[in-house]
Amino acid sequence: MKKRIALMLAIIMTATMIAPVFAAVPTTSIYTVVKDDAVIIRTANFPSGHTFHVYMGYKDTQGKSGHLVSKLTTGEGGTFLAKFFIPEELKGEDIITIRFESVTESKFFSYNWFFNESGIGSDTSGSYSSGTTYNNLGAGVPAWDVLSVVKGSTVVIQTRYFPAFQRYAVFLKDGALADLNWYETQGIETGEGNSQTITIAIPPELQYCEKIAIKLYNINDGSYWYNLFDNINQ
Repeated sequence: MKKRIALMLAIIMTATMIAPVFAAVPTTSIYTVVKDDAVIIRTANFPSGHTFHVYMGYKDTQGKSGHLVSKLTTGEGGTFLAKFFIPEELKGEDIITIRFESVTESKFFSYNWFFNESGIGSDTSGSYSSGTTYNNLGAGVPAWDVLSVVKGSTVVIQTRYFPAFQRYAVFLKDGALADLNWYETQGIETGEGNSQTITIAIPPELQYCEKIAIKLYNINDGSYWYNLFDNINQ
């Protein structure tokens, strides 16, 4: 009997010693919401020294292909509070999804959702972490302006602050829908970066849409930039 107990203890100790150690999963909870204005998020287990892009989108999308609202640098990481403003395109929505995607290491992401109503969330504990910055997109973040549109045919955009020697895939979709049915239209090379003028053909499936969304997806690092335009002559 003693031998059996000793053997069982040995097996348990061995299993404990070889058990894999898993990294903590980044999570978020809702701290407070001001309707159509801003949400304060409490993070947990966020890695240190990472930069996250923060997106907001429609419900049931996990924040994918959402509106870029901020860039967050985690500093010491862990648990902290951060405030993010609700973009114009989502004001009036009942439910909004918020998504955090690390541009430092792609395996780190987290998403959550909140009711777009003023009030206090379920989690009211939290503190600011030293070295954390947010709502700091800055002048050097890739963006673009719509120069002209030929309804149902083409849109011309001018990029700003795009990184050099990167390849982007251009996608379009119906901007009035929350689905993820994107149409790939072309690829672009950034060359020396910064500013380029690009003409994008509107696919036949979208030529009668009132609003069209554009997504430029960087195939080198997986980052993407998203915007809307009115499908009218301008």
